Amino acid sequence: MNYFLSHSFYRTSALPRIGLVLGLGCLNGCAPTVNLATPEPIKIDVAVKLDVYQKTPPTKAKEEQSSLEIAANRRLRSGEIQQLKSAHIVGEDRDGYLAMRNPPTDPKYLEYANGVIKAENTDRSYLYLAKAQSQNEPMELVGSDYAKLWRDRAFPGEWVQKEDGTWIQK
Repeated sequence: MNYFLSHSFYRTSALPRIGLVLGLGCLNGCAPTVNLATPEPIKIDVAVKLDVYQKTPPTKAKEEQSSLEIAANRRLRSGEIQQLKSAHIVGEDRDGYLAMRNPPTDPKYLEYANGVIKAENTDRSYLYLAKAQSQNEPMELVGSDYAKLWRDRAFPGEWVQKEDGTWIQK
């Protein structure tokens, strides 16, 4: 055995250099090649159903009216709404608002019905907004919760809109 090769000085000082040379050689030639090219562009087929409803919810609660006043107005209006529902003129939509189902032919009665619907929907939107702000929830979620409540409370024969958008008489 050669004394020079078995000398401990040589072994401890040369081995790190040999490993460094081998390591650098492997890094340059051992790196895998990843080909990202494809023969055709990637295609994604996305089918989306989009229902767009234009409702303009309030951005802040009525400051001139308290929630107690709104509740009192809704209570006073409830008889008129029930008459319109019983006559199958209005129904409860899936967003928690009243919607015209069968418009009356008399122009004065149509104007009256539209006024009742508008007043009720305005008060409902403020009710939904106040609840959404107090519970830190989206207003649409609050509206859909109320819509379910109004559907459940509807009497037989009244128009209600199911969550999928179809109208039925309960």
